[in-house]
Amino acid sequence: MKWFISIIKKPYIILSAAMTMDGKIASKSGDTEISDEIDWQEVHKLRIEVDAIMVGKNTILKDDPKLHIKYHESKGYYRIVVDSKLSIPPTSKVITFRPDLYPTIICTTQNIPKKLEKLFTSLNVKIIKAGKGNKVDLITLMPKLVDFGIKRILLEGGGILNWSFLKHDLIDEIRLTISPWMVGGKDAISLVEGEGFSKMNECQRFILENCSTRNSYVTLRYRRERDE
Repeated sequence: MKWFISIIKKPYIILSAAMTMDGKIASKSGDTEISDEIDWQEVHKLRIEVDAIMVGKNTILKDDPKLHIKYHESKGYYRIVVDSKLSIPPTSKVITFRPDLYPTIICTTQNIPKKLEKLFTSLNVKIIKAGKGNKVDLITLMPKLVDFGIKRILLEGGGILNWSFLKHDLIDEIRLTISPWMVGGKDAISLVEGEGFSKMNECQRFILENCSTRNSYVTLRYRRERDE
């Protein structure tokens, strides 16, 4: 699998997240207010440097974000939602807010109803189909995004989407901010969910390239170690 991943066309994927000291990106009630104002400014600055920002459907259903840029001037980018069943509401802000500056792509499967597809395309949403199963096939999706002109993606996913990218060895870089809190809770969402790897030697290795601190926050930047 890793050999196959290394030869497919894919965008450069940057996983960006803020988490508590115990690795949670949301509390058990779904509270995601982990970043402070300075961290948000850095996140939005990073958004300027990519061609697209990607989230999963649960982020849209729970938070209904605009996925836009604040604090900085922006030329816009694509907003990508991974939604296997095309289940997000057509009234979601990711669709209705500034589609001229932030056009939206929904990545889904071949199984979606034609009626739903027609509805979303009528709202100027680009539909990209990848996979014939119940979930989006990320390996099939990657070259399609490259062909769409997307070279760099900022992945701001939840634990499940992050695991899917990690499992398929698609992450090239990680930007991680650790906040000075411990939230606990088995139902609190971790940075990476899913089934996980069975053994440590199955995991990908990342190299720490930068570390900075401020007001008890720690910001880390990792690069994926890949064979030349």
